[in-house]
Amino acid sequence: MNIRLFQPSDLDELKRITIEGFEGIAIDQSVETALGILNGHDWRWRKARHVDEDIEANPTGVFIAEEGGIVLGYISTRVDYEGGKGRIPNLAVEQSARGRGIGRRLIEYALEYLRCEGITFVMIETMENNPVGQHLYPSCGFVETCRQIHFARRL
Repeated sequence: MNIRLFQPSDLDELKRITIEGFEGIAIDQSVETALGILNGHDWRWRKARHVDEDIEANPTGVFIAEEGGIVLGYISTRVDYEGGKGRIPNLAVEQSARGRGIGRRLIEYALEYLRCEGITFVMIETMENNPVGQHLYPSCGFVETCRQIHFARRL
C-alpha cells in the first residue's frame, strides 16, 4: 500500500467511500433522521459535498491510500498557518480494507504533512456513536479536549 496526493480522477471514489464510511455516524444523517430530507437533498449528497469542500480548501492536503491502483481510503486536512492549527475534517477507509491499519497510516502521513507545513497542533473529531474513531484517535496521540452537542431545526 502506498499513500499519494489526491488526483481529480479520485473524486467519485472518494465520495463513494465517504458515504459508505459515514453511514450511521454522519451528523447530516442524524439531522435528516430528526427533520427529514432538507432542501431536496439527502444526507449522502450533503456528506459527499464535504469532499469537494476539503479539496477546494486544501488540495495539497488530501491524501489517498491505494494498492494496485485501487483507492483504499483517504484523509483530508485544513491548515490555519497564522494560528498554527491543522485540522483533519475527513478520514474514510473502504469497507473491505478496514482493520489493516490504513486509517492509522493515513493519520501519520497527514500529521507529517502538517508538521512540515509548520503547524503546531492538530484537531480531529468524531461522533459519540463512532467507536472506531474513539479508539483510533487517542491511540494516535490525540487527547479529548471537549464534547459538543448538535442541535438543528427547520426554518
